[in-house]
Parts: sequence; C-alpha cells; structure tokens
Amino acid sequence: MNINSFDIFIPVGPNDFGIVKYSLNNNLRKINNYKDIYLYSEYKDFNLKNTKDLQSDLFPFSKDEVYERVVNKERAGWIYQQLVCLYYPYLQNNSENVLVLDSDVFFTKKIDFFSKNRGIFTVGTENHDPYFDHMKQLHPDLVKVNKYSGISHHMLFNKKILTSMFEMIENYHNMEFYKVYIEKLNPHEASPSADYEIYYNFALNFYSEHYEIRKLKWTNLEKLSISNLIKFDMVSLPHWKMTRPDNLIHNIKEYNIRRSLNSINNYLLLKSFF
Repeated sequence: MNINSFDIFIPVGPNDFGIVKYSLNNNLRKINNYKDIYLYSEYKDFNLKNTKDLQSDLFPFSKDEVYERVVNKERAGWIYQQLVCLYYPYLQNNSENVLVLDSDVFFTKKIDFFSKNRGIFTVGTENHDPYFDHMKQLHPDLVKVNKYSGISHHMLFNKKILTSMFEMIENYHNMEFYKVYIEKLNPHEASPSADYEIYYNFALNFYSEHYEIRKLKWTNLEKLSISNLIKFDMVSLPHWKMTRPDNLIHNIKEYNIRRSLNSINNYLLLKSFF
C-alpha cells in the first residue's frame, strides 16, 4: 500500500445537504495525510472550498437502473449509495487508497488511517445476519472473518484489493459486480446488504497483511454536547434521529418539543465547534 496519502470520498444524499458542510469543516482539520476530497450527489454540485464535485456519468449504472433492478423499491436509494461507495474507489485513478466517509460523521480528535505501512479498519458491533447472508451469496468464500463488524461510518478502500474482490465475484457469476450485488439481495429484508461489511471481510480474509483493526469510541447521537465530544473519538448525527438543525421546522410542526430543543442545541453546537 502507498502510505503517503489517500483521497476522501463523501457521498451526499438529499437528507445530508445541510449537515455535510459542518462535518467537512470538522474533518478537514481532524484527518491526517489526506490528499483530495471528492463529493458526490446525483442531485447537485456543492462547490465547497477544498473539494471537488463528481458527476454521475462516472458510474456504469444510473440511479434509474438501480431502482428498476431492486425489488424492494423503498431501499433502492440506499442500495444505489452502497454501489457508489464501492465503485468510486474501484474506478478512480487518483489515489491507490480512498477513505469513504459518511456525510454525517465527526471525528473529535486527530486521526490517522495508516500505521506502519498498514491501513486501519475501525470496527463496530453491528453484526446483522442478513449482511453476511448476502455476502455469502456473492461468493461462497466470502465469510465473516472475526467477531467484529466493518460498519463504522467510514471505510479505507485499496483499489487493487477492491479490484481483486470485483474480479472474484464477477468471474464466479459471469456478470458485472453491481448486477450480482442487486440480484442477490433478499427482497423481503429491509436491510439486506452492507458495502463496508463486504469489503472488510474480503480484505481480512485475503489481504490481512495490509490492514490492522482498531476500536474507537463512537456512537450515533440525538443531542450533541461538550461532554460527548470529549468522551467519544467519533460521533454521528444521523438523519433518522430527526434532530439536525434542518429538522427544526418539521419538529415544530409536529409539536415535538424534545426534538425541537435538540435541533436548536445541535445548531448552536455545530456553529460553535464545527
């Protein structure tokens, strides 16, 4: 692996347009040794300082095609984003390594993604069985490698390793990777697949010498506070909590006092610290 630098890729869904400017501001100061930052939304360009916007024609599939192929239409947008996260590090020629970063994650301390010539995986504890069922459908040699989960709001991809994974799956099915990925989804499962989980287990099964794992203290928050910014190494403010600043009007209309107060609190903390 090339340890000199890596690029950052941030996919931004329509619910994340408001939060990404705060997380970007923060993470630019916290992440060490990155080179360039790329943002992607199928809906808009952001034109934010120190970033580059990507266009949808980079990918071999369109959002419409993914919607057409995915049986469970309610999850088609989610599957599209997973495929985007897998395909950008595979297709790009800017850097050997790409850190894919969720748009609502905030590192609270300085952080590295390489140690002694090895990439670093941050582990989680999700361990959702349907993810591993889907993974095994992609290839019988894709098995869970340890007790941890690879899902932690970010993933360091290596292009050569990712290419090896794509080729293994495509050769086994004689079909393009994204088509296999969609075809093997369980249509009756609300959360049938996980891009980070697949790569994490593939890399540690076949290229374990290139990575090490670490445990960060991280959590999903409803309410930001000084104490949890000190306590955790990484936090996220997910849309489903409905307490971001841009949820305030909705929360007021719903007469949800708790969420409304948390939205105001989070706005003040974001403006002050991020």
